[in-house]
Amino acid sequence: MKEIGHVSAVVINWDLADETVKAIWSLQAQTVSCSIIVVDNGSTDDSVSIITEQCPGIELICLPENQGFASACNTAIVRALANTQCEYVLLLNNDARVHQDAVHEMLLAIATMPQAGIVGPKIYYDESPQKIWYAGARRRRIVLAAADVGRDQDDKGQFADMRSVDYVFGAAMLIHRRVFECVGLFDESFFLYLEDLDFCLRAQRAGFPLIFVPKALIWHQGSASTARDPSLRRFHTIKGTIIFLRKHATPITILPNFLFWSLVFARVVIQDFIGGNMLTLGSYWSGAKSGLLAEIRRT
Repeated sequence: MKEIGHVSAVVINWDLADETVKAIWSLQAQTVSCSIIVVDNGSTDDSVSIITEQCPGIELICLPENQGFASACNTAIVRALANTQCEYVLLLNNDARVHQDAVHEMLLAIATMPQAGIVGPKIYYDESPQKIWYAGARRRRIVLAAADVGRDQDDKGQFADMRSVDYVFGAAMLIHRRVFECVGLFDESFFLYLEDLDFCLRAQRAGFPLIFVPKALIWHQGSASTARDPSLRRFHTIKGTIIFLRKHATPITILPNFLFWSLVFARVVIQDFIGGNMLTLGSYWSGAKSGLLAEIRRT
């Protein structure tokens, strides 16, 4: 393959050293070499010592406290782009592992579609290696929500074609440096969740195609960092949604968005109530209040 630029891989860790180490090892096994930058986002366990011991050859940035996923990513992206040889940044969740040819396949895709700004792989569930977690995503035009393609389907070759998509999820996304140079970094208003959809919208509106690459394969646990704290997940999901809609909804779409997302969160609240997850219920109100206050302060 013709050399088309250096790749810097970025992995964010927060109290999940074992998962992060596995992600790093899968990156180190790539058929295309890439530099690896790991940001420890204020871990309170032995993550730093474990990663340092088990993953020589990486660059480890240690933040004094958890600054949020978007901010931690930006710290690493700035470091990566300071190297003028870096043409691509690969963001990879620390609960994901990549097939050894995944980066190679994504670079091949960009070589055939040089205007592409962001490309994403086919992602499977880690516990069900042939069940699809992501095979592209389109955008529901009025309410801006991501409509997943193929989610929970067994892979029988039905998503084998490379194609344009509206969203590439932050679990794994390869981004050309010119996208950052054009639209900037991730919006740090998003502490956790929605920063990837916001970034994709900004990139697409700036004219960069987003591409799904089915030959690039990744396995993903999904929300491992917040699995032990569902209240934290609920809080930041609804807060991030409010910030996202405030940024991208128009006066014409405010009412449809309000109705759609109210129904979405009402369904989740009911599911939590039925499931006995009473501790998460207050997180919705706290997240909504925090999101609204954040937007009031921005206006």
